Amino acid sequence: MIYNEYGNNIIEYIRHYTQLPNGWAVCRLDQVADVLDNLRKPINSNERNLRIKGKQIDRLYPYYGATGQVGLIDDYIVDGHYLLLGEDGAPFLDKNAIKAYSISGKSWVNNHAHILSPKIDFEFLQYSLNQIDYSEYVNGSTRLKLTQTDMRSIRLMLPPLSEQKLIKAKIQTLFSQLDMIMGSL
Repeated sequence: MIYNEYGNNIIEYIRHYTQLPNGWAVCRLDQVADVLDNLRKPINSNERNLRIKGKQIDRLYPYYGATGQVGLIDDYIVDGHYLLLGEDGAPFLDKNAIKAYSISGKSWVNNHAHILSPKIDFEFLQYSLNQIDYSEYVNGSTRLKLTQTDMRSIRLMLPPLSEQKLIKAKIQTLFSQLDMIMGSL
């Protein structure tokens, strides 16, 4: 069984593989994160521009899409810490590009990003979603799309929570070292 940081069993059924380290499992994304796409609300840029016209910037909220913040808006539809994963317009086939990113606080998410609330270590899930191969999950010829059904079926390698935290810490250390190297160039 896989437990979250609160001791709750979060996965009812897992396919186990014999070559995985002890305690690891393969699971679907919808087993380790709540999908909150029902909170998304699309709005076109003309309406958004009318809504923010003449308003002070400190009274506006971030407006998010597939790859990050795409503007501002005068209201919010979510308030919390969430992981967004592109639905369409994200660079799914670029293995070095960001596909999942975190948001915090009051904001608005349009229909080009899936909203996830992780049940496992937040940053571990974010790192995992940015490293998987999306080629079997996306479809479309001119603009790739990750449907909610396909997104829910994404398979992830899931270690126990203590190992998720160790892996996350190591990744953060390596990113810090890389930032220092890049800063010295």
